[in-house]
Amino acid sequence: MPSAKEKVRLARPRARVAPDATRRDAFDAFVCTPRAFEYILKSPRPTPPSTQTCTICFVDGAVCDGILCAETHYTCGECFEAYVMSESGKSLGELKKREGRILCPFNTDAMKGADRCNATCFADKDIAKNVSNDAFAAYLRAREKIREEAMAEEMRKEMEQRVELERQRAGNAAEASERLRGAREHVVEKILTLSCPRCTQAFVDFEGCFALNCSRCRAAFCAYCLADCGKDAHAHVGSCPEGAASLKAMKSKEKAAGGGGGGGGGARGLAGQGTTYGTRAMFDESQKRRRCKHLVLYLERHDGETQSKILEGVKTELADLGITSRELRHWQKKEDKAIAEREKKQQQANLAAAAFFDPIQARSIHWSPYDPVRVVNADP
Repeated sequence: MPSAKEKVRLARPRARVAPDATRRDAFDAFVCTPRAFEYILKSPRPTPPSTQTCTICFVDGAVCDGILCAETHYTCGECFEAYVMSESGKSLGELKKREGRILCPFNTDAMKGADRCNATCFADKDIAKNVSNDAFAAYLRAREKIREEAMAEEMRKEMEQRVELERQRAGNAAEASERLRGAREHVVEKILTLSCPRCTQAFVDFEGCFALNCSRCRAAFCAYCLADCGKDAHAHVGSCPEGAASLKAMKSKEKAAGGGGGGGGGARGLAGQGTTYGTRAMFDESQKRRRCKHLVLYLERHDGETQSKILEGVKTELADLGITSRELRHWQKKEDKAIAEREKKQQQANLAAAAFFDPIQARSIHWSPYDPVRVVNADP
């Protein structure tokens, strides 16, 4: 298709324009020709700028002088700048709902139902092109305030977690300390302190007879094992296994010390009287054995670390009573051996019972240490 200049050149002969005519005269001569008139009719015409009604001031304005949202809702430039300033200056709670961004004026809480715009937020570049520097700076400050609040909230949560962790640690430490205190009190009051088995009144006197009576409740109890014997403890004391064991231990100590069989030793003088009467040394030895035994049995309920803490807490009391860590280890081994012997006897009893009821399956029966009464079948 020929250009405009070419059309003018081709039309010159028809217009019969003089060579010295001006360009304006030539153009006017060309426009008057039929060919130029046809060309003008076919050429595209510039369309006037479209207009829309502003969503805020409801005044018609050119689209190029405002901004359109994704749903083609128009806001004029002046109203949009005032709208950005207003939205950027709202409270922090309102800003957090939309992350500090600018929504269409029709996308607000005031618009309900189908009239509400569903368009996304305006892009930062579109806002920058349609507002002044001050309005855009206010918008950026609002966005920055949101980020600062998010960082502060994160730091606040982290601090709360640390405080809660420290509180739990302090609570656990206090709970552990309370358990340790209770364990120490139990050892001192229930194991190391001599007391009546019925009313728990403490006593310290010993007058040579192992059949004692409480001065408060008149309970009769054994001075060897502190067992409550009702109204009279003489029958129990004469056959108390702890008394016989204490007598044997005293004789062993006297023999090891070189006492031999002569002299008036306290343990040897009891041969004809059984274990009903004895010396203070005999009483102290029996109570030392009882304390060590019960302390070892109580410590078995706790783990190794707790055992060490309990022993550290009663170190002074143990030293006053002459109980050493070596003696406690000795009693620990002794109790372990006794437990193993009891388990072995229980296992033999279970096997014997199984053989009595079912001799064929007796070989497939074993005893469970966690249930010494129940017989466990090993076959699947």
